[in-house]
Amino acid sequence: MNHQPYSRRRQLVLDRLGDGVAVIPTAPERLRNRDSHYPYRFDSYFWYLSGFPEPEAAIVLVGGKEARSILFCREKSDEREVWDGFRYGPATAAEAFGFSEAHPIATLDQKLPELIANRGSLWHSLGHDAAWDRRIAAALNTVRADSRSGARAPG
Repeated sequence: MNHQPYSRRRQLVLDRLGDGVAVIPTAPERLRNRDSHYPYRFDSYFWYLSGFPEPEAAIVLVGGKEARSILFCREKSDEREVWDGFRYGPATAAEAFGFSEAHPIATLDQKLPELIANRGSLWHSLGHDAAWDRRIAAALNTVRADSRSGARAPG
């Protein structure tokens, strides 16, 4: 897969972020009934910046002198692939889609406070998804709680 158009788009966003951070999640899977999902449809903004076709993923763009584009996605799992289909996993996804780095989505809540601490701004589509709003608020609260050690939440 040619990831260059997506990498260029991410770079354009990074160039405009300054020392800010942008968090762009993809759309969740939608349950049709107890054991069946609707066909997956990714979030358009997420797709435009990544080309990554899987659910349970997010892009974190960290601006600044050492800008980074980070993909958080599901881990590779032979067992789940039997039922849900192929998964790239973080190691393969970073290279295949041109990200600086990739991590399991399960680590996002732990890593996000570190990524947003002491940044000038945080960009997120507030009100688009209540679950993501709560995740972002929790990360901000974690940074604010650590203010005695010098950490500053984005303004």
